[in-house]
Amino acid sequence: MKKLFISSALVVAVAACERPAASPAAPNVVTIIATDYAFSAPDTIPAGLTTFKMLNQGREPHQTVLMGARGKSLGEIRAAMVSQGPIPEWLHFPAGPGVATAGDSSNATSRLEPGDYYLVCFIPDAHNVPHVMRGMVRQLVVVPAPLTASAPAAEPQADIVVTLSDYAFSLSKPLTAGTHTIRVENAGPQVHEIGIEQLAPGKTMADWQQWLVAGMKGMGPAKPMGGLVGPDKGKAGWFTITLTAGKYLLTCYVPDAKDQKPHVMHGMVQELTVN
Repeated sequence: MKKLFISSALVVAVAACERPAASPAAPNVVTIIATDYAFSAPDTIPAGLTTFKMLNQGREPHQTVLMGARGKSLGEIRAAMVSQGPIPEWLHFPAGPGVATAGDSSNATSRLEPGDYYLVCFIPDAHNVPHVMRGMVRQLVVVPAPLTASAPAAEPQADIVVTLSDYAFSLSKPLTAGTHTIRVENAGPQVHEIGIEQLAPGKTMADWQQWLVAGMKGMGPAKPMGGLVGPDKGKAGWFTITLTAGKYLLTCYVPDAKDQKPHVMHGMVQELTVN
């Protein structure tokens, strides 16, 4: 009887060794429809690695800032959204899709913990009123992921890494024409973002700077192509983008923790030539 038990255990052990390892699950994909001035998106999604795809079906540019807060009331969060002061330490920002113009799209992949989040657009309209003031905010609840046999989702395979700091962008290698998956790491002491903007033909960095100091009213001389809003300090996110040859700007418009001026006003802008 003892010999039979040992033999059975051996068969089970061999079978376990031969069983293939669980394949990594794909990131959860969430589609966000942006219009003037609202988001259409699921009410609840599971925690874990998540790819957000924002489709801009409005007439104005839009973004999806992903904001989370634990232990705060809806009133406190809404007040923080429109505050002119420093970004509260209790707000956190997983990477969300950057700015896309009418008819275009942008995307972002980030790892979400369970909790309450908000989708927000801070882009100003023609009257310089942020879209969030027009009601462009939507709650998103992230619940614990169900237990499955699949391995955790694998991170996107990036071909370029961009490191954000106060106040600069550092690229692991030059951007070239074509499709890239970019990993963005925030090594700075505060929240940052990376926007990719293509300068219009005949326009220069000087033209963009004039638009900047004039109050950033209306569409500038560079077209937003996407990027990431966020991530938090010490965190990472990913996005995929297709570029054509031309001149581009990397920008960060997040308000600074010290003086609330956009980081581009502190020099966080970089011109690139894509071949």
